Amino acid sequence: MDLKELEKSILSLDDYPIDDWNPKICEGVEFYIDSNANWFFNSSKIDRLAMVKLFSKLVKYEEGQYFAITPVEKIPIKVEKEIFSIIDYKQEGNDYFFQTNTEEWVKLSAKNELTVLMKDNQPYPKIKLKNEIYGLLSRNVFYKVIAESKQDGMSMYLESDGRYFYLN
Repeated sequence: MDLKELEKSILSLDDYPIDDWNPKICEGVEFYIDSNANWFFNSSKIDRLAMVKLFSKLVKYEEGQYFAITPVEKIPIKVEKEIFSIIDYKQEGNDYFFQTNTEEWVKLSAKNELTVLMKDNQPYPKIKLKNEIYGLLSRNVFYKVIAESKQDGMSMYLESDGRYFYLN
């Protein structure tokens, strides 16, 4: 199946109940997401944002692996870092909202929590978007968030949705 056929097939759907779908794995086809959350289909970069938005809604995490899933096929996704990149943020009142590379906004909350891990001796800040799917804060967003953070002794945090989200 080529990319245009896949897009046409997906656009014909009214809703995306991906948890109800359990098709066979489609052999010989692959999605790849690089460290900047750029999408590739069979080694060709997907430049159309509308396509990336569409496919990102079809991501499912199963048994330690990501898949793009439709009612009729399941395509493995190799992910270098995370599915999404967090490219911007804003504060509204006492809450923080973060924007993904697919132009969606998510409120920092108990459901969509921010965690900062250490990978290769570097901070790895990410926000949970849904089951095992995260957005990695871009370096410039993370530095701006740190500059705005509050301090509690030696710890830095953001307060949103009535909760503290620690940055270190």
